[in-house]
Amino acid sequence: MTSTTSTDAERIETIKAVIRESGDNWRRRHSILANQNFMGMTIFLGSIAGILLCGWAYLDGYLSAWLCIPLVAILTSFLHELEHDLIHWMYFKNNKKIHNLMLLGVWIFRPGTINPWIRRKLHFLHHKTSGTSQDLEERGIGNGHPYGFVRFWVMMDTFTGNLLRVWMFVPAGRRWHSAKRIIASNLPFGVITAIVWYSFLAIHLINGLLSLASWSVPSALLNYANAVTPLIVILIAPFYLRSFCLNFISSNMHYYGNVESVLTQTQVLNAKRFLPFQLFCFNFGSTHGIHHFVVGEPFYIRQLTAADAHKVMRENGVLFNDLGTFARANRYENVTPNRASATAA
Repeated sequence: MTSTTSTDAERIETIKAVIRESGDNWRRRHSILANQNFMGMTIFLGSIAGILLCGWAYLDGYLSAWLCIPLVAILTSFLHELEHDLIHWMYFKNNKKIHNLMLLGVWIFRPGTINPWIRRKLHFLHHKTSGTSQDLEERGIGNGHPYGFVRFWVMMDTFTGNLLRVWMFVPAGRRWHSAKRIIASNLPFGVITAIVWYSFLAIHLINGLLSLASWSVPSALLNYANAVTPLIVILIAPFYLRSFCLNFISSNMHYYGNVESVLTQTQVLNAKRFLPFQLFCFNFGSTHGIHHFVVGEPFYIRQLTAADAHKVMRENGVLFNDLGTFARANRYENVTPNRASATAA
């Protein structure tokens, strides 16, 4: 073992120790935080109740679509973090019925996401191969791809975006096999969501263009668009808003290439300019790197330990706000912490 490797290992253990101690301190001060099943179920039920309340208020005219969409997007960001913790078996590990019911619930209310039981396999692979071409989860949301039309489409919609990526870049002989795997992992909700979303947009776009010549699309199509509007406002549009913000932040806070240890798998993206994105992905850019060091801490604890974690992470070489990652297609470079964090303003 080289001295560099040894130093990295010591730094990693130092970071882990501080994060664990900070989490334990919070649980000692507030014993309710130690009851992960209770916390998880409370957040699960509270988030779904909030979504249903927003849906009722929109349908009864108390809430405009322009308020309903971002509010639901924020509430479903809680459900995304719950899904991630459930994938790591942090809630109801010994009660598979409740555990799987929660996984189903967070999937239904984020209808464009892939099957969470399939995602579990991809996510465990992500931890083993983070920063490499084998990390299918992060590659599937744009990490490591150069910026351009395809990457933006993938970040906006991982289902159709990855189908486009396969069509453009995968050799013809493997194209259909890759496409089938993408479609299968998005059945049924992701496929249905895409069909409803793009048909709704197409009908309104075509109708808008035809109206310039005083024409309109057939009434049956307009009736369909009107019928699915509540579904669009309450679930589907919030999904695409939240998903783009999450994919943008996650694909850029993870590194691709030159990754040699947990120290170089992620950076911390907490510059103020990212706040509009962080709002819809539960401060993911600021706190997800903590998870790579201590996998078993639930997301609400990571929010509480962030100050302590950031201090020790910065002291031990984890980069902060390395905005050069956008130009490098997320390749890790050993820029100094001061240089990286100087871009945070």
